[in-house]
Amino acid sequence: MTRQWLRYTISAIVFYLVFLVVTAPAVWTAWALVRFTHGMASLNETEGTIWHGRGDLVIHAGSAPPQRLGVIRWSVNPLWFFVGKVGVYAHLSGPDAGVEGNLRLGYRRLALSGLTASFPAQLAASIYSPLGLLSPSGQVRVDSKTISIDRAGIHGSAIVQWQGAGSSLSSVRPLGDYRLHFDGHGKTAAIRLEPVSGDLQVSGQGTWQLGSGQFHFSGIAKPTAQATELEPLLRMIGPDTGAGERHITVNTIIKSP
Repeated sequence: MTRQWLRYTISAIVFYLVFLVVTAPAVWTAWALVRFTHGMASLNETEGTIWHGRGDLVIHAGSAPPQRLGVIRWSVNPLWFFVGKVGVYAHLSGPDAGVEGNLRLGYRRLALSGLTASFPAQLAASIYSPLGLLSPSGQVRVDSKTISIDRAGIHGSAIVQWQGAGSSLSSVRPLGDYRLHFDGHGKTAAIRLEPVSGDLQVSGQGTWQLGSGQFHFSGIAKPTAQATELEPLLRMIGPDTGAGERHITVNTIIKSP
């Protein structure tokens, strides 16, 4: 009788725990997002469950006021739990931002696939403060078939496009459109920047060492039109080496996620 009562008790506890997990509210996702992003992102007005839900995605960056990007909807695939991973499909829609892609989380590993994202350049500056010196404007678009981060480094590639690029440092707006190619090869990532169109051409290439965080970029900036109007900005980059051309050299530390 005692064993039977014990089996019933254990079964009841198991079913109750399963019930709690299956019906867990979306606010649990909001709590996890704040912890995972160290307070940089949060969810407001959540609806649904941790498996299928929605909420308002808000970015908190430095001293800048919180910025609402739009409504994000997510769906968790429970089949990934059988291989020790979490699989999430997410879709964000907002007036100036949009994101769609699949996220997989495992032990010390994060993988993105089918990623497409678009957001204002000002958002990138608020997240990475050194960009704030440029006061950038325009729209940034990110596309990646697959990219992953683990203990071995970063693997995969992505294309980042800055469309209608502008800066408060120049009266010429837009300066142009630019495309950056990112290729991760473990502990080293290669970066290549090329101009697409515009009055200011900027091109170059560099490397990022994930272990040390050392980032090196070497490139060239030169005007193709409105050279007089662009001169104040070009003088900030460096001395004229001929035909208005300036050399760009960047050496800094960027810590990996």
